[in-house]
Amino acid sequence: MVKAEGPLLSPPSESVSTCPLDSPIRTTPIHPDLPEVQVPGGPLPVYSYHPISCQPIEDQDLRTELEQLRQEFPSKEAALRAQEQAAKEAKRKIEEAEKKREQVQKEIDKKIKELDMEMKIASKYREVKASDIPS
Repeated sequence: MVKAEGPLLSPPSESVSTCPLDSPIRTTPIHPDLPEVQVPGGPLPVYSYHPISCQPIEDQDLRTELEQLRQEFPSKEAALRAQEQAAKEAKRKIEEAEKKREQVQKEIDKKIKELDMEMKIASKYREVKASDIPS
């Protein structure tokens, strides 16, 4: 297994507009292991689209990064292994984020139930207290 020394993808810059994952222009998965992450299925290959903005990637914009990756992964096999590793890591992070979201949602639901119960108890208490007042 190839171990990358740093992240394979650059973090998104502030100027990149985000295209939602459920956007209708996203039709083609970026990798077989990541069917939930899609880019436009157009005239360009999937690796020619930015995965966040869905805009075509220009070679001149990434020339230095591409050269660094070519030096880091000189053979096609090494690049494919690194790609598989990056896809597995991305999938793991997506699954962790989903689990965290579900956990937070469960906690929110639990708090809502607790607050509802407290409101019911408080309203019952007020009813009993009001009925104890002589007329």
